[in-house]
Amino acid sequence: MSSSPSTSKPLSPSPPSEALFRLRTMWTGTLRPMTLQATYQGNLINIVHSHYRSTYREGMIESIEIVAPTTTASSMTEVTADEQHAASVSGNADNNELAGSTGRPATTFDAITDHVSLRGEFEYSSGAKFWLLMLTLAAVLILSSIDMNIVATAVPSITDYFHTVADVGWYSSAFRLCQCSFQFVFGKAYKLFSIKAVFLLANAISIAGSLLCGAASTSTMLVVGRAVAGLGSAGLLSGCFVILVQSMPLHKRPMFTGMMGAVEGLATLSAPLLGGAIVQSVGWRWCFYINAPLGAATLVLTMYCFSDPAKPSDISRMGLKQKLMQLDLISNLLFIPALTALFLAFSWAGTKFSWGSGPVIGPIIAFAVLMAAFIYNQKRRGDAAALPFRIMKRRSVIAGCIFIMCGNSTGNVLEYYLPTYYQVVRGYTPAKSGYMMLPIIIAGTIGALIHGFGTSATGYYAPFMLFASIIMPVAAGLITTIKINTSFAELITYTAFSGLAYGIGFSGPQNAVQTVLPVEDVPLGTSIMLFAQSFGPAVAIAIAQVLFVNQLSMNLNGLVSGLNGASIENSGLTQIVTSMPPAKAREALVAIDKSLIQTWYLVVGLACATMVGSLMIEWRSVKSRRD
Repeated sequence: MSSSPSTSKPLSPSPPSEALFRLRTMWTGTLRPMTLQATYQGNLINIVHSHYRSTYREGMIESIEIVAPTTTASSMTEVTADEQHAASVSGNADNNELAGSTGRPATTFDAITDHVSLRGEFEYSSGAKFWLLMLTLAAVLILSSIDMNIVATAVPSITDYFHTVADVGWYSSAFRLCQCSFQFVFGKAYKLFSIKAVFLLANAISIAGSLLCGAASTSTMLVVGRAVAGLGSAGLLSGCFVILVQSMPLHKRPMFTGMMGAVEGLATLSAPLLGGAIVQSVGWRWCFYINAPLGAATLVLTMYCFSDPAKPSDISRMGLKQKLMQLDLISNLLFIPALTALFLAFSWAGTKFSWGSGPVIGPIIAFAVLMAAFIYNQKRRGDAAALPFRIMKRRSVIAGCIFIMCGNSTGNVLEYYLPTYYQVVRGYTPAKSGYMMLPIIIAGTIGALIHGFGTSATGYYAPFMLFASIIMPVAAGLITTIKINTSFAELITYTAFSGLAYGIGFSGPQNAVQTVLPVEDVPLGTSIMLFAQSFGPAVAIAIAQVLFVNQLSMNLNGLVSGLNGASIENSGLTQIVTSMPPAKAREALVAIDKSLIQTWYLVVGLACATMVGSLMIEWRSVKSRRD
């Protein structure tokens, strides 16, 4: 039996309330047969499946073919296992905004989804428009990653221009602080508002921040510009993955997530090389100005390439005031100063002030109090919270946070201190030091691609995370064997091995949240992973700096008198070595190398901790769920 309704009258005669249907809609095209329950009220058809619940106007459905009644549906071999779960929920058209349809074929998707959208692959972009969108997202990730890391190369020129080193730490920290703090705001915003509008707003904020940095007339103005750029970057990073989720079915996402991860890692590690070239050729301001025209180009391309998906009915019915309430701004007013206090404590501890001093203990206490208030407010608000507990309690979310926080910290601490080894201990130029980072860049890119294509082929991301957790500590252990006279071949091998281990596991947590969470919660899940990805390194690098300075003070104690954390920070390692007699200079280099090795023990510990996350992660296949 087949029916092709073209008016707003009820179907007559009504098909059975439960059967094996094949639907053809204006949006999805022809789907495989699925066991469904359907009820009919007026011109509304309520369809219930184990994975979704949707209401259609009749004019949206071109045909309903009854393949078999329920009694024989279970024997149909065409139906995949995940499509045969029985559903017992009934539809409710009374609460549906779509009542009163004119009955004509709709030009937009009229389904209202309360769990996972009914989506066939006909919905997604394809061809040149799809690939242009992917290139746009890759460009956004490149710009955001370079913006985060390029400032390190420009610091000497910036401090010479402003004649101060007082704010050097905040050129990077202000960016990372805002990037971490506003992840949950953007995660909720992508869920409540137009994805395209929020993404374009974040892009505009990022461009404004870059222009502010480039035009900075004071060091304080540069710090403010970095904070604004970090705010925009928070929305861009999460937005890239949210748009990626909306642009392709689940089983294809790991491959593209891996490619995006490779692009992001490549840009992160290439930033120092690019920064050095820009500073030497056109000056430090263009490290920031360059983002404006390129960011504007990605903004225009996003407007053309990406179309907003329909929001669930409960969200689409909300007014602006309700949506603003759902953003949970009070929680963010607690969360942002809490992170600021923690960043201050870590940036001062062991260098400007001792760990037991008031300026360090005070911010730590403030962090604890504000975080307690934040957690209480999250529990009190339930699903309306910025970070709903029902999402955080998911095993894969907890496991993903542990894995990405420790894994990304491992890579960042290593990348942060390897240039110090190359330039100070080995005496390489900054350019050669940058070239020596290529093994990590290339191997990390290969690892990310292995994860992406491997997960798409097998359906499982957990094995790649587990494999990364096994080889990451081995690679980190090899790094701790690097000495002042380690051979060139060993340096290349050890660093490349570290990059490969890091790359293979990097995209796993993102794939996990996309698989285990309902589609409407994926933006929040993505924001949680991106927060962990940014927060982990920010804290780990601060701890590593304290370890390095303290160990260096002890290791140089017999060579340099009156050396402490503050003097090391003010003098610089190269100046310490060059100020010594030649007879003691090599001993100083050995002491610096020893201090680096002792700092890299933190990398080994973090690499081992990733095993907790990879063992906790649920073994779910990206091929088992239809999107």
